[in-house]
Amino acid sequence: MDSLTSENNSGNGGSDSVSVSVSSGNGDVVVETVDTTTATTTATTTTTNTSATTSRKPGEAPIKSEFLKANRKRTNEEMEADEKAQSTTSTVPQTTGKPKKVKKQKSEYIPESDRLCQVFLKEKSCPYGDSCKYSHDLQKYLSTKQPSLGKCYLYETYGECKYGIKCLFGGDHIDGINSIVNKEVSDKCDQSQHQLQNDVSNDIRVMLTKKKYPFKKTEEYFIKNNLELRRNQKGNKNNNNNNKKETKSEESKEDSNVNAAKVDVKVEETTTTTDATTTQTEDNNSNVSLIKQSHEGVEYHVEVPLKPQEKKKLDWKNQLYLAPLTTVGNLPFRRICKSLGVDITCGEMALASNIVQGHKGELALLKRHPSEDKFGVQLCGPHLDSMMSSAEFIEDNLNVDFVDVNSGCPIDLICNMGAGAAMMDRQNRMEMILRGMSSVLTCPLTIKLRVGRTEENPNAHKIIPNLGSWGAQAVTVHGRSRTQRYTRLANWEYIKQCAEISPIPVIGNGDIYNWRDIEKSSDSISALMVARGALIKPWIFTEIKEKRDWDISASERLDLVKQFANYGLDHWGSDQLGVDNTRHFLLNWLSFSHRYVPVGILETSYSKINERPPGYFGRSDLETLLASNQVSDWIKISEMFLGPVPSNYDFIPKHNSNSYDAQG
Repeated sequence: MDSLTSENNSGNGGSDSVSVSVSSGNGDVVVETVDTTTATTTATTTTTNTSATTSRKPGEAPIKSEFLKANRKRTNEEMEADEKAQSTTSTVPQTTGKPKKVKKQKSEYIPESDRLCQVFLKEKSCPYGDSCKYSHDLQKYLSTKQPSLGKCYLYETYGECKYGIKCLFGGDHIDGINSIVNKEVSDKCDQSQHQLQNDVSNDIRVMLTKKKYPFKKTEEYFIKNNLELRRNQKGNKNNNNNNKKETKSEESKEDSNVNAAKVDVKVEETTTTTDATTTQTEDNNSNVSLIKQSHEGVEYHVEVPLKPQEKKKLDWKNQLYLAPLTTVGNLPFRRICKSLGVDITCGEMALASNIVQGHKGELALLKRHPSEDKFGVQLCGPHLDSMMSSAEFIEDNLNVDFVDVNSGCPIDLICNMGAGAAMMDRQNRMEMILRGMSSVLTCPLTIKLRVGRTEENPNAHKIIPNLGSWGAQAVTVHGRSRTQRYTRLANWEYIKQCAEISPIPVIGNGDIYNWRDIEKSSDSISALMVARGALIKPWIFTEIKEKRDWDISASERLDLVKQFANYGLDHWGSDQLGVDNTRHFLLNWLSFSHRYVPVGILETSYSKINERPPGYFGRSDLETLLASNQVSDWIKISEMFLGPVPSNYDFIPKHNSNSYDAQG
């Protein structure tokens, strides 16, 4: 393990630079000076057995010369392997004009007549009998089933596998047409440590899809504030035209709702009466009830919303927060980050309109693992009715520690419908949504912002002073604008300015990739949110807490991949569908993690997230494989744990993770 010492070279006014000495154990001593305000590094290398540091291009990662591909003679086998990988890698040509829709990745298609009937498998009978479109022939299924792929993680962990004979790893627990149970392991297993939370029952989901779920608090709020439910939302019918821009009539209608709500709130706060006396009580559910007595001596109860200071609290101070990452921030990945030291986790962004319609995929984003002790969900949407209804549904049915409003997503698909970062230009709408959601939630309500539409005209500092009075209890500030991509580093100076004027805790977000990056934060910033840095190296949370550089080995990194595969099989299933889903999400993660450059092959132990590594070889064949940017190599890694892919399998990353200067 490298020995590391650091010295703060700043005065009492804050940390301006950090000197770091790293002894690598092979005679090399690297002395670094890190300027934390500009995130630049200068290094002086004294070596006893290597040549002087080679020059590198701007924006390149500082890799030692002996590991660069350009400085090392390659074998014929290596060149042939690269050519083969290049020919099998999916590429999308650059085009102008309207972008084409990317085709969905291919996977092996199984006809319905060859798929086992789930009802028959579970109940041993099917109400549809011979007319069922699925197969009831267990012997035929087993005769055509592929050989077992290895040991079943579910059977070894829980003593039984709920996927029975459909499990692709069932060699140890499938006996004929039966799946056996290991009572010894099953009895010792503490199910409470593994039972997922927030798994919405089918009955409730059907109520949502049939528009029969009662959103009582939302309806009462609209009636009380003289607001009008959208025609497509009334009765829980929410039209999900997410791809369309808002019409002028919709915008004016929303604005009129805002004005009506603001007038009502103002009157409610200032009106008093001399004909009634009021006493306040608090029940066990933290709901405040007013007992009013009229001039005739008759008592009547009126429920009022909780004040911000009366709601549940969440301690944000010095917390590490894993960003809600679409697609890649799934439950298995969050479990890995929890084991590596993250404090707060949040589910992937969920569209409010899809939740109130009971979309199964959207409701699945709200699930929580028992290890996630501080967990929230993130909602996105442009309309008060769907955002309030979703918040009410979460309040009534789920166990969460906070609800976050996404007002920072820069994707056109989201912004065009008036949600995400577009909401920062419609502060009336933001206020209306925060006030409404806060009125139906007992847990903290938070919001995520960017600095504004453009870098030149930031407006987050104008919004933040009002957020506390609107109902938010914390705000995340991403130090980029809506139009800014990743060519430049996040603006942490602006985040500091926002934190200094904020009445609520501020969570800083942007380019945290190294434990030294937190030197850029200040005492006014309560917590730190890590996004891409966690995807590239999830052990960043350990590095930050222990303030050290972890030169993680290739075998340790592969263990994390195996851990993800096991957690994926636990979450999505060990049958064919579950294995396909696990592979899909694993490959999406590998499309980020391959960008990690091991500390041991860097000229300096400090590197920045936007530095592109030149072609290099690792210290072992496995380390070289994990650094490959070829899709074929990612698939090869997945096959180590999930078995071979079908011949027609194709994978296209959902995010443009290979790009260092054009990501959104």
